[in-house]
Amino acid sequence: MAENSIDSLYQETLSFFKPLRGTVISVEGKQAILGIREKEDAKVGMRLQILREEAPFRHPVTKEPLGKLESLVGKLQLTDVAGEQSRGEIIEGEAKEGDLVRVSEKKISLLFCQSRDTDWQTSEYYYRKLKESGRFQIIDTALETVNPEEVLAEARKLQADIALHLNMKKSDGKTLLLQDLYWVADGQKIGSAEIRIDEQLARQLAREEKYFTAEKNQMLTRFDVPTSAQMMILCDVDGDGRKELIFSTGTDLIVYALDRDLQPALGGIMIKGSVQDRHIWLDAIDLNQNGKDEIIITSMKGDEVISSLFEYDGKTFVLLFQDNGFMRNIEGKLFAQPYARSTGFDGEVYQIFWDKALKRGSTLPLPGDVNIYDLIFFDDPKSGTLFLAHDENGYFSVYDSNHQRLWKSATGTGEFLTTLNKISSSVMVERGKWSVKDRLFFRQKQIFYVKRIPFLDIVKGLGYRKSQIRGLQWQGNTMEDRVIIDGVDGTLLDYAVTGDNVYILASPLFGIRAENIIKGDNPVRKYLAVYPLKGM
Repeated sequence: MAENSIDSLYQETLSFFKPLRGTVISVEGKQAILGIREKEDAKVGMRLQILREEAPFRHPVTKEPLGKLESLVGKLQLTDVAGEQSRGEIIEGEAKEGDLVRVSEKKISLLFCQSRDTDWQTSEYYYRKLKESGRFQIIDTALETVNPEEVLAEARKLQADIALHLNMKKSDGKTLLLQDLYWVADGQKIGSAEIRIDEQLARQLAREEKYFTAEKNQMLTRFDVPTSAQMMILCDVDGDGRKELIFSTGTDLIVYALDRDLQPALGGIMIKGSVQDRHIWLDAIDLNQNGKDEIIITSMKGDEVISSLFEYDGKTFVLLFQDNGFMRNIEGKLFAQPYARSTGFDGEVYQIFWDKALKRGSTLPLPGDVNIYDLIFFDDPKSGTLFLAHDENGYFSVYDSNHQRLWKSATGTGEFLTTLNKISSSVMVERGKWSVKDRLFFRQKQIFYVKRIPFLDIVKGLGYRKSQIRGLQWQGNTMEDRVIIDGVDGTLLDYAVTGDNVYILASPLFGIRAENIIKGDNPVRKYLAVYPLKGM
């Protein structure tokens, strides 16, 4: 494509799916000669339905003819549109002289997928243009890959008609955005295109994104949740392809179905703990690859830390594994770290893998002050795999694979919600505290983190008047920091990112929702808010 514009890429994509009508003039083998009415819109690579007119249908009372029934008998793909008559190859079913051919005006389901290297602002702008065209029913995915086979497998899984795959690369100092379009049914490529992202276009996209950030802060929906809820995860515990919402009360887990409203799921069953339990981490992983997520619960039990792995067997939750120490899902793998009363986190982080049973694997090399809940990995085109880590004071650092610090934030995020005392053998000695950090999520080259704004900066302990989800994006030698979601009322307790939505569990300032007082409802509430991450 010669024109340097995402708008031209958008027009190119749209051109394959413009509504068309025509008739079959003649057929020889699998080749058909066609008369297309909208000749100027016909394009090689387009696919048309072949329809055959059946008996006329009439008004049940007056018997007047109202039209003719049509049946789908095949599909064809345009191979030549240069002459007065177009040509097509029959790829499914059959055709005969007089049959109708058509690209209908019905929305086409399109999977929108990109690689991790694709710039977030660029893809967001393009996504919104496609959605606003009204031509596509866009299916979102969390998959980020450069492998077209993985894209097609995801598209078939989600029952899309078309798969759109974006990738970005550097060539001769230029940044290129590449697009591949596929027919999902047979995996055939519809077409490829590329544009150059120059500085002028980058500035345009930045302006668009600044405007769009305000739109993203519009909440999609909000639910009241149990006042005892403290943590949450989204995972598919029963293997039906839909994620359940799991709340921790600190001692018990409650399972909800997430639909237009929140309803107890799986018959209302729970994972019951004891009064000695204090959940400090909640996670999920399909470790045995059976299509069902296991739930990871890490708890303080008295002076010990215990991690448990539960799986739903169709009737109840079964304890698969339990051990001392911490556990966490890191990039789809289960990791653990020992606990010591005097230090909190103690020793190396190591992998646990499934081989007919749970077994200990290799260690994860980390700097001495980085622990299991502190970090998240990301890739840099020049430096390879890097990781971002939280320290006990809320400051971020970026490390390379040799544990060299490449960057440190100038400010911290503040205190963490889960902070515990290190235990000394002497009551006269105070050893300090250790913390379980807030979750970090990686999405489209950005790392999401939580920032809470105190009610009064000069007075600690009064709670938080609002919270934010912010994003850090690596720029080669520094992190660019921006607001993703602003104005979350009160204290953000936990959150999850799935598809193109963020689910936020929060407690209003002082735990009271003023609007409930006005309505005469119970004012002591926590809530689940859902925010979009893509254009609405």
